[in-house]
Amino acid sequence: MKCLSKILFLLLVIAVSASGQDEAAVGEDEGTEIPQTPTVEEAEAERSLTRDEELYLLKLQQAELDVEQAKVERAKALVELDKVRLLFEKQLETIEKLNEAEQKHGQAVVKHEQAQIELSIKRLEFLKGATLVTVVDAKKYRNKERDIMVSVTLRNDSDINKARVAMKGVEDLDDERLEALLKVDNVIVTLQGQVPLTGVGPNSRVSASGRAIVGDPYQQIVPALAYGEEVELEYRLLRKDLESVRVSLEFLGIRKDCDVFLKKESKQDLPIVTSTQYSQVGHLGDKIWYGLNLERLAKTDASFALVVLNLPPEIPFEFQDPGSKAILMQVQFTEERSEQSLRFQVSIPRKLKPELVGRSIPFYIVVTHPAELKNIHEIKKQFKNNVPPDEIAKLKGDGNKVPLILIPRGVGELEIIAPNLLMQVEQGQPIELKFRIWNSGTLALRQVTPELGLPIEWEGDLIPKVVEIIEGGEKELFKAVLRPPEDLSVGNYMVTIKAQGHGVDVVDALDKDFTVQVAAKSNITGTVVLVTVLVALVVGIAIASIKISRR
Repeated sequence: MKCLSKILFLLLVIAVSASGQDEAAVGEDEGTEIPQTPTVEEAEAERSLTRDEELYLLKLQQAELDVEQAKVERAKALVELDKVRLLFEKQLETIEKLNEAEQKHGQAVVKHEQAQIELSIKRLEFLKGATLVTVVDAKKYRNKERDIMVSVTLRNDSDINKARVAMKGVEDLDDERLEALLKVDNVIVTLQGQVPLTGVGPNSRVSASGRAIVGDPYQQIVPALAYGEEVELEYRLLRKDLESVRVSLEFLGIRKDCDVFLKKESKQDLPIVTSTQYSQVGHLGDKIWYGLNLERLAKTDASFALVVLNLPPEIPFEFQDPGSKAILMQVQFTEERSEQSLRFQVSIPRKLKPELVGRSIPFYIVVTHPAELKNIHEIKKQFKNNVPPDEIAKLKGDGNKVPLILIPRGVGELEIIAPNLLMQVEQGQPIELKFRIWNSGTLALRQVTPELGLPIEWEGDLIPKVVEIIEGGEKELFKAVLRPPEDLSVGNYMVTIKAQGHGVDVVDALDKDFTVQVAAKSNITGTVVLVTVLVALVVGIAIASIKISRR
């Protein structure tokens, strides 16, 4: 607007100075011939005009004719005013007549100046139509901080030929000054994209899509853009999945929207790899996975190898396609397929070296050209699969290496094993229960302690009372010596065995219940006498039978 004001002021100064000269000339000689405006044919002699330009020239001619007509009317009013003023001085005309002549001259002056302003406005409107800012390039890429960026290039593509037509007839206006008039100030630029919008209130479940600002910063202002000049603006893309955006421009009171498909450009040929999981804890015998996202913003098609560094050879791994579950060793990128998601699966063996259990194992996933595999294998061999981080950083590429951590953990599980859960004893007979505690897990458990749950007034001891450590898969024998009260009644009694060990956490075994069946104490003397009588009776019968048979 400041530029337009300068142009309007320039045109008014030129018009007023010209009108002053014309008014004096008309006062001297009313028969002066009115200069003619260049015709459309004369303009076409220089360059073939467009239909809009021809229409503008016709409007310009009409406005110039209005100016000339108003100038003539102004000159006539001036002559009439001078005539009436002379007669008034000679007292041949009344004061009312003089006031009327002055009023008509004043109206003619205003009408003349209004016609000049209308002419200037038409020039400025057509000059505004000749002003154009275009989007000449738009691309997205990833910077060193791994942010997705959008670069938009704007250019002042104003039509200088159209501007010449707009300013035709203005003196001392060469191409250099014309280009200065085509400079655009304060171009406001925003980046918009199609994003999902979720409603609020009772219809909050209804989703739709709409346009929102997706560039950071939300708005950028170009202070000045000269004719033919280009400027590059950078935005951080807030919606990384967008493939197209709308570049919204505001300048000279005009709003212009340009929907563009973003070109893909990469500062390097290698893909950028990121992981949704950085550190994972897995128990021995389990399978865990890391989510990987690979992105390559480039125009060429290429394949890349997947390499794992510093993961112990005892731990097998594989790369999987999440959809097809296919095992991959290479990935391919095209211009249409610039992003891929993979699963990196690690199978932790049930039996693992003790020095690897319970500690962090840092390793790296590297995406590289197949031609680099030989060099990487030589480095692995040199450092015996323990490549230092500074050596990994020296590998070709930036952002194509992702560090990960695996923490294998054992699982401690306790079980109480007994050959028989039922024991039959007599009153007064000693009671001993034997059982084993088995660490059925993969993690060694320390301070394994059994515990007795006895009936009321029973007492007992455990041998041993505690075992310092039971390795995974091993068993320990325990004996419980029970002392019931002396007046123990006949019946069934429940004895509960509990056990607890300490690993990463406290591990409890499932309780084991033993049934002790107590029978009445036997009378040994009576039993012996009864047996003796029975034996004697049998012997007597046998002897008597023999004597009878001899008779």
